[in-house]
Amino acid sequence: MSLTQSAKKPHLPELDIVRAIGIMAVVMIHSTSSAVNSYDHASSFYPVYVFLNMFSKFAVPVFIFLSGFVLFYNYFGKPWTLKSTGQFYKKRITKLAIPFILFSFFYWAFVKLVGPGFVDLKTFIGYFADPVFWDKLLIGKTYTHLYFIVIIIQFYLLAPLMLSVLKKFPALGNHIVWIGLLVQWLFIYKVVPLYGLTNTASYSFTYLFYFAAGAFIGIHYLKLAGWIKIRKQNASAGKISAWVALWTLFLGSSIYMVMNGYHFNAYNKFLISSKQLELVNEVQCVTAGLALIQLSHWIYDRWNKTLVRALLHIGATSFGIYLLHPVVTYFNRTVPTGGSSFLYHLWAATGFLIALLLPWLIVSLSARWKWHWLLFGPLPTSKKAAPSNTNSNISATL
Repeated sequence: MSLTQSAKKPHLPELDIVRAIGIMAVVMIHSTSSAVNSYDHASSFYPVYVFLNMFSKFAVPVFIFLSGFVLFYNYFGKPWTLKSTGQFYKKRITKLAIPFILFSFFYWAFVKLVGPGFVDLKTFIGYFADPVFWDKLLIGKTYTHLYFIVIIIQFYLLAPLMLSVLKKFPALGNHIVWIGLLVQWLFIYKVVPLYGLTNTASYSFTYLFYFAAGAFIGIHYLKLAGWIKIRKQNASAGKISAWVALWTLFLGSSIYMVMNGYHFNAYNKFLISSKQLELVNEVQCVTAGLALIQLSHWIYDRWNKTLVRALLHIGATSFGIYLLHPVVTYFNRTVPTGGSSFLYHLWAATGFLIALLLPWLIVSLSARWKWHWLLFGPLPTSKKAAPSNTNSNISATL
């Protein structure tokens, strides 16, 4: 593929709808985790919370899948020089790393203020001199959700090397999925126990299969788009069979993960071995990436344009929503429900909506500020948020 061909690739605004669904799933996981852990397991509503929580577990892997898709869709086939590599890192890493560092400081301060509380300024400043803080910052553990940013930074560091290898050996592009799966399994089941590694969720190799699968779709997307998009006029027996197989695998594996989650929470026991469960989870997450891309095309083409614009904007601001929503979730958990089942369910539903909509509002308003990228990365203009058929490069922060 030549640079000219690569530059003419069409813009895919539908991917922001995938991001919107992904960030809703992230917020759903965090909004229902308290109910899954503490709500009455004998209640007829308890399986609903488990379903919402476990079905949404594709969220982080889908964002990793999407990162691989976008990077390889945009950059595969382009020449890599020292200058272009430097520009890549400047564009991708700085606009991701700076918000990550600032929010790492913010959440460490937040944890101390809601925990021990403010004693005096000297003690408060001392929290940031603690080696524990710097250790946690490096692995994205100053708060529970920041590990994901560390993973994406690692993938961005690896991407130019992967693209350079594929440029030299383009045939490897057809084998990148199974290579990614093999490396992921070797890391999880050989390297981790051999070296006694901890915090494996902060290593990109733990998720390499999802990134590689997204990269494969990105490399071959122009050939695969006809199979992914649902069009009546282009439907054939082969395409319909592929669509049914995709959604059967996605929904089947997702429902099994829900059943396993319910069984574990109710009886503290998995239905199958951890390795078998890992395989089912991988099927769920990879098929989710493809299924949500397909779903996003259908939504973009068929749904009400006002709703589509809203989803596009949520997706385009998803990085900022991801960074902010845990604060809202934390304070929502402090709201008493008085033991009333009705109030509890109302609290859970409004908690999800507030944790999604309030950060969305804050991030959207911050776009007026010139330096908003320091906190939330690149934010969309009104033109980008609206449905459009114009061609441009895809941006990817989350």
